Amino acid sequence: MIHYYILSAALEIAGCYYWSRGNYLISFLSLIGFAWTLSLQPYEPARAYVIYGGIYILCSTVFAALTGVVLEVRDWIGIGMMLLGVAVLI
Repeated sequence: MIHYYILSAALEIAGCYYWSRGNYLISFLSLIGFAWTLSLQPYEPARAYVIYGGIYILCSTVFAALTGVVLEVRDWIGIGMMLLGVAVLI
């Protein structure tokens, strides 16, 4: 179940990344995949989207770190708090 959220986040980040690089076809396909995988969640839509939001924040922060952004302690504290909230919802 959690793998769908991680895949959804990766596809959305990829879609935005490729859009910013001008590769609109891959961006479009990534965003379609994002919407499709997010629709596979077993929870009602509102709860699924809240859980997805937490996973997205984690994935986007990891992506930022991989692209050279230096993360601060407060970034990791915020991620921890968000993941705790996601764990409560799951």
